[in-house]
Amino acid sequence: MAETSRRNVLRAGAAALAGFAGGSNLGGRKKVEAHQPATGKASKWDHEYTFGHTQLFMEEYLQGTLDILGKQSGEIEHVGELAIRAASVVRNGGTVWTSMDLGHMPHYEQNESRRGSPGIMKDHRDFNKLKKGDMVFTHRANRDVLAARERGVYVVCVTSNYHDNEFRPKGFTDPSHGNPDGLMLKDVSNDVLHSHNPYTQGLVHAPEIPEFAICPSSTTGSGTIHWMINAGLAAQLKNRDNRPGAYIERYLRILTERVESVRQHLSLIRETAVEMTHRIRSGGRWFARSIEHKGFETEFHVASGVRVVNHGDWNANKERNVMLINAISPAFKEEVKLALEKQVEGALVIGIGPSNLDGRKPYGPLIDIADAGFDNFSPESGGVIDLAPYEGGICPTSGIVGNVIQQMIVAQWCDEMVRRGSRPYFLMGVYQEGGSEYNAATKILFERQGF
Repeated sequence: MAETSRRNVLRAGAAALAGFAGGSNLGGRKKVEAHQPATGKASKWDHEYTFGHTQLFMEEYLQGTLDILGKQSGEIEHVGELAIRAASVVRNGGTVWTSMDLGHMPHYEQNESRRGSPGIMKDHRDFNKLKKGDMVFTHRANRDVLAARERGVYVVCVTSNYHDNEFRPKGFTDPSHGNPDGLMLKDVSNDVLHSHNPYTQGLVHAPEIPEFAICPSSTTGSGTIHWMINAGLAAQLKNRDNRPGAYIERYLRILTERVESVRQHLSLIRETAVEMTHRIRSGGRWFARSIEHKGFETEFHVASGVRVVNHGDWNANKERNVMLINAISPAFKEEVKLALEKQVEGALVIGIGPSNLDGRKPYGPLIDIADAGFDNFSPESGGVIDLAPYEGGICPTSGIVGNVIQQMIVAQWCDEMVRRGSRPYFLMGVYQEGGSEYNAATKILFERQGF
C-alpha cells in the first residue's frame, strides 16, 4: 500500500464503474436506472436495494441543471433587448445597477469585483440612490422598488426562489419572505425576466427525504442570467453593430457544454461519495473551503443544503475527515497548502478547479494533488467572451460549473448514505412555509446523529 495513493484507489474504483455511469444518457435519451446495468450484465451494485430510486441523485442534479440552462435559452432574445437598453443607459450617462443576487454564493459570484466581471453593472442595496434614467436588475418587489420606477428608473425584476412572486403557488412562501406591501414583480417593474430557477430551489427528490427537494440551484439560475446580461451589455458598448444575442448565446452554449462535460466525472463522483460515506458514518467530519472565491463554501448551509458540512470538531477524528476545496485557479497558493496539510492529517481531500489558466499549467495543480480531483473545464483567467480591453476575457463559467460539481458530490453522498440506512439532514428553505419550524425541530436530531 505504500506505493498506492488514495487518489489511485479512487480512480481505480472509478474505472471499474465507468461502464455503469458512462452508459447513463441525459438530455432526452433513455436514462439508465440505478438498478439497471448499462451493459445488461451483472453490476457490483445489483445487490443493493433501490429504495425507490430510479436515477442516481447526482444524475438527477445534473439533469435538473441542464433543464434550467435549456429553458434559459428561450430568454436569449429577451436578454439581448435588455442589453441594448442597458447600453443606451450607460451611453446617456446613467448607471445599470444590480441586486439580483439573493442567496449565498450569488452574492460572491455576481459581485462587480469578481474576476472576469466587466464591472459595468454596479452592486447596490439602497434603492434611494437610483436616479431617473438609471436601470436596475433586481429580485426585490416592494415600495422602494416601486418608488424607483415611478421616478424614472427602468426596473427589471428577475425571478428568484427566495421571495414570493406571482409565478408560484399561493401559500408556498412563508410570510417572513413575502412582500410586506402585497406587491408582486409585475406591480413594481417595467419588465420581468425569468431565471427559470425552480421556486422549490432543490433539484433532487430523495425518496427518503420527502419533505422537500434537496441540493440548491439558485447559483445556476441567477448566475447564468447575470453573465448573459453582462455578455450582451459589454458587446453592445464595445460596438453598436454587435448583436448582443450572439454573445449571449455564446456564453450560454459554452456553459452548457461544460456542464454536460461533467458527465465524465460521474464514476469518480460515485466512488468518492462511497468513500465519504464510510468516513462520515464512522465519525469523520466534512469541511469545505474556497479561499480565492469565497462563495463556494457558503453554498452548503442554505435552503435545500446539507447540514453536516463545516459542522463539528475537525480535530476529533482527523484521519476520518473529508476536506472539499473548490477553486477558480489551478494552484492558488493557500488552497494548495491547505490540501497538502489535510492530506498529511489523513483526511480525504477533494479538489475542484481548472487544470490550467489561459493554457499555462502550473506545477502541482489542486486537482492533481487531491485524492479526488475534478476539472471544472473553465481554464480562462477572465471568461469565455473575448472583448477588448478585457484581458483574459469576461463572463466566467468556473463559478457555476464548480458549484454544479460540488452539489453533485453532495447529492451522490446522500444517495450512498441512505442506501446504507443513514439519512442525512438537510435544511428546508426558511422562505418556504414551515421552513424555520422544520429546521428547529430537526436540529437536535441532526446534532445527536452528527450528520
